[in-house]
Amino acid sequence: MSSERDLSDPLAEAVEEFNRHEGRDDGAKVAACLADALTIVRQSTYDRVHRDVEREVGADSMLMPISETKTRRRTTLEIEVFQIAESAAAARELGYTSGPVEWYVEWLSALRIPPRELDRKFHQQCLQYLAMSADERRLAFSDALGRVLPESRQSPLVLFRLLPMAVRIATAAAFGDRTTASGLRREQIALLPVIADCQECHGELLESARQCPLCGNPLWKYGWLTEVG
Repeated sequence: MSSERDLSDPLAEAVEEFNRHEGRDDGAKVAACLADALTIVRQSTYDRVHRDVEREVGADSMLMPISETKTRRRTTLEIEVFQIAESAAAARELGYTSGPVEWYVEWLSALRIPPRELDRKFHQQCLQYLAMSADERRLAFSDALGRVLPESRQSPLVLFRLLPMAVRIATAAAFGDRTTASGLRREQIALLPVIADCQECHGELLESARQCPLCGNPLWKYGWLTEVG
């Protein structure tokens, strides 16, 4: 890497730390792919549990947040906590990185979260998720999201089954594990077969920075989540 890189850039810092810790030289690819893919998944999750619900179900005045900006911030942080923990669980189970999983949590947190939001409580939440089983983690996340964004409870339940796999696909792809990513996509299609019917992407794995404009792949739009035929 160039000695002139901007170390105030979280991505540049993540690349340097990854290469140092892992003794590798592909940190730029891993960090960039993770950053791109997890950003799409986070933004899509927020759209699914907020904008899609309000558009398809309607806005309940009893559930409307007092401050849209504050609620968005709290919701996106809850999504990020879950994403980081789920990605860390995948990295631990599949041996993508060396050393304790706590290092990966701290590394990915620094890449994903603004410094002002990073504190001991954030890391504790990630580690609490990691101490749970996959099902427990998914249910705990759904409950946590419901507390900060009550309308999310009206989202199709299948969303919360597809989301962890979307995070794991992003993680596997970033580490070059196409076999695992493809297997997880097959699991998603088995869960929601209509995924494969999209005339734009055909339910295929996309590059980390891409999202299907028609169905929403890697996290599908409300109409697809509720399609049963």
